[in-house]
Amino acid sequence: MIAKLRWYYNRLKLMDFEEVIFYRLPQALQSKIFGRVQARQTPKPLKADSNFEIIRYSVDSLEKLFEVSPISTRYNFFNVEVDILKIKDWRKDFHNEISSPIKYYGSLNRQDFKKNGDVKIVSELSRLHFLPFLSLKYLESKEDEYLNGIQATLTTWNAQNPYLKSINWTSGIEVAIRSVNLIYSHMALKQADKFPDKLEKELLSLLSFNYQFLKNHLSLYSSANNHLTAELMGLVAISTYCVFGQKERNKWKTLLFREVMSQVNKDGVHMELSTRYHAEVTDQLLIALHFLSGIGIQIPAEIENRHKKMFEFIEHVTYHDIETVFGDSDEGYVIEPYFVNNFSLYKSQLASSNHLYESSYNSSNTIDFRNYLIFGESFHVSEKKSALVDTFFKSSGYCFMYDHMHGIKLSFDVGEMGDNVSSAHGHSDMLHFTLQQHGLAFIIDPGTYQYHSRESFWRDYFRGITAHNTISINGQHHAVMNNRMSWIAKPKAPEATVSFSSKKSTCSGKHTAFLNQGVIHQRVVTLNRKEGQVVILDSLEKENDEEVIASIFFHVHPDAQMGHDGNSIKIKHLDAELELKNNEFCNAKIFDGDDQVPMGWFSPKYNLKQKTKTICINLEVVKSIELETYISYC
Repeated sequence: MIAKLRWYYNRLKLMDFEEVIFYRLPQALQSKIFGRVQARQTPKPLKADSNFEIIRYSVDSLEKLFEVSPISTRYNFFNVEVDILKIKDWRKDFHNEISSPIKYYGSLNRQDFKKNGDVKIVSELSRLHFLPFLSLKYLESKEDEYLNGIQATLTTWNAQNPYLKSINWTSGIEVAIRSVNLIYSHMALKQADKFPDKLEKELLSLLSFNYQFLKNHLSLYSSANNHLTAELMGLVAISTYCVFGQKERNKWKTLLFREVMSQVNKDGVHMELSTRYHAEVTDQLLIALHFLSGIGIQIPAEIENRHKKMFEFIEHVTYHDIETVFGDSDEGYVIEPYFVNNFSLYKSQLASSNHLYESSYNSSNTIDFRNYLIFGESFHVSEKKSALVDTFFKSSGYCFMYDHMHGIKLSFDVGEMGDNVSSAHGHSDMLHFTLQQHGLAFIIDPGTYQYHSRESFWRDYFRGITAHNTISINGQHHAVMNNRMSWIAKPKAPEATVSFSSKKSTCSGKHTAFLNQGVIHQRVVTLNRKEGQVVILDSLEKENDEEVIASIFFHVHPDAQMGHDGNSIKIKHLDAELELKNNEFCNAKIFDGDDQVPMGWFSPKYNLKQKTKTICINLEVVKSIELETYISYC
C-alpha cells in the first residue's frame, strides 16, 4: 500500500492543477462510470466516403511484389510464431499460454500477468498488421482462402472482444493502429471482384467502435507522447476515409497539427529521444497527413517542414544495415510487412521521403510493401546514393560522426533523458556512445528487452546506467526511476559543443546529474580519421574531497570475440578488429551474462535477451581526474 501511495504521489508531482481537473478526473470517470454505459451502446455504422481519393492497387504490380516476397500466413513477433489463419483466441498471450478474460476494461489491470499474461504480446496480434496484406493477396489471387481468413478474423475478433470488455480495449495506440490496418484492408477489398456485405459490415462496425473509443480516450497533458499522435492518426484516418462532418474532421486535424509542433523538436527529432519511437511517430504522421491529402486538405508549410526534418534524422539511424539504438525499442510498427525477411522500417521511410518530398536519401530502386500499401500505384522510386556527413542534432543532442573509408560510424548521445515531462521511453544514457565498422556492431547499446512489471528487474537493468557506455558515480543513475516507464529528478541536458573537419571531428558534453555526489562529468569524443582512432576523454570534476566510486562501462556485441591483455582489449568481429587501450583496463572486470549484478546482457529484440560481454572499471576518486580511452581501427 505504501509503495502504491508513493507511486501516486510521484505521478501527481509530474502534473499541474489543470491536468488533474481537466484530464485525470474525467479520465477516471470515463473508465469507472461512463464506459459502463458506452459498453452497452452500438454506435452508428460508418460508411466509406466516396469523395476520398482512394489509393489504387493493381493486380500486375501485386503479382510482381508477391513474386519477390511470397505472402505467408506464418506471423513472427516477440519470439512467438502463429498461423494467422488459425487463431482461435484473440485475448491470448501465446508466449506464456495465458488467456485474458472477457471483462469490463475499467476493471482490468494490464500488468496483472497471472490473469492477462504479457499485454504487449496479447496486443500485438490485435493490431491486425496482417489484414491489409491478406486483402492485397486476395485482390491479386482471387483465392477464397484469403477472403475466408479475413472474414474469420473479423468474426472471431468481434465476438471475443465485445466493446470495452477485453484487454484489447485498454490502450488507444493499439486501437489506432488496428484502425489504420482495417482501413487499408477495406480499401483493397473495395477494389476486388468480391467484397461480401457481411464482411464489409463487420469491418466498418469494428471501425465505428474504434472511433468511439479513440475520441473518448485521448492521451493528453503529461501523457501526450507517441500514444497521442497514434490516437490522432487513427481519428484522422477514420474521419477522412469515412463520412463525417467538416467540423469533426477539423477537430482532429487541428489537434494533430498542434502535436506535430509540440512533439517534434526543431531539429526534426521526436521529443521522446528514442530512435525507434521516432520512426514510429514519423509513420503515424506520414499516414495521417496522407489521409488528410486524400480529401484535398493542403498541409501547412510549417507542418510539412517539421515532418520533412524527421527523415533527416532517420537517414543517420541506419548505416551499413546496422541501426543505432537510443532509448526504448520494441520493434513497433503501424504497418508491418511481416512476411518480408529483414524488412527495414528506416530504409522504407527514406524511400517514402524521396517519393513525397523529392529528397535524396539512400534508397534502392525496388518498391517495398509498406510504401505500396500507403501510396499504391502512385509510388515511384529511383535508386539514390548519398554520403552521410558528420551531423549534430542540436535540439535533441544526438551526434553522428563517420569515417567512410573504413566504414566507421560513431554515435554519441549528448542530450537529455527522453522527453521533458516523464522521460517515459528514455534511458539513463547521458554521454553514452556506440561504435560500428561496416556492417558490424562493436560497442553497442544493450537494448530494451521488456516493459512488463513482472520483468521489473530486467526492465530496470536495460534502461539503467549500467547498460550504457557511460559513467556512473556511486552506482547512481542519471535520474531516479519513478516506475517501470518514467523518471523523476531528471537533470538538465548536457552542455554540448561540436567541431567537425575532414581529418578530425569532436563532440563534447558536460552534465550535472551527479552534482549531489560532488561530481561533474564531461566527456569529449573525437573521431580522428587521420590516425584511424576514436578517443574518449572523460573528466570527473570533483566539487569536494569526499571519495566516490566511478564506474565506466563498455558493452560489446555478443558475436564479437574479445581478448584482454593488461591495458589493452582487442575486439574481433569476423575480419574486422578494434583495439581499446586505457590505463585502467588492467583493473577491469569482464561480465558475461551475470544475472545477479546484473551485467553482460544484450537484447536484440523485444522479449529476447542473450549473454554478451561488458567491460567494467571501478575507480576510487578523491580529486578531479581525467581518463582516456583510445579505440584504434583499420
